[in-house]
Amino acid sequence: MSSGVTVDPKCVEAFNSLKRREYRGVVLKINDTMTKIEVERTMESSDKTGKTPQQDWKAAIDSLPQNDCRFLIYDFQYEHQGLPKSKIIFMKWAPESSKIKAKMIYASSQEGCLNQMEGIGRQVQGTDEAEVAYDEIKKNLAALQAGY
Repeated sequence: MSSGVTVDPKCVEAFNSLKRREYRGVVLKINDTMTKIEVERTMESSDKTGKTPQQDWKAAIDSLPQNDCRFLIYDFQYEHQGLPKSKIIFMKWAPESSKIKAKMIYASSQEGCLNQMEGIGRQVQGTDEAEVAYDEIKKNLAALQAGY
């Protein structure tokens, strides 16, 4: 389903920068006129912040609005079977308290946004902080890894 919302080319540029590890995360929002997906902000990587991956993830989640939707593209770092792993995830953040219209526009615009960005490893949907806690995402990603 398409919403008619376009993706600003700066979103793809920011995503490509994230793939080059220039950023840890990119927050995207649909503009006020509901016509375009735009970069709201980028997030520095742990290398630059000096924080752990868990602290960076918590800061990213805490920065999302509690009553509005967003897309978050994030280079999620975790450990699986003693080895460091990294997976680029695309999260649709749609808290229960956000407006129905916003939830519908974000849901119908998600696929168009994803089609512009090659290299997303996993899609996640979040409605509250418990659902997207670091350990929950890590468990979700680890379940996809081969167990040998």
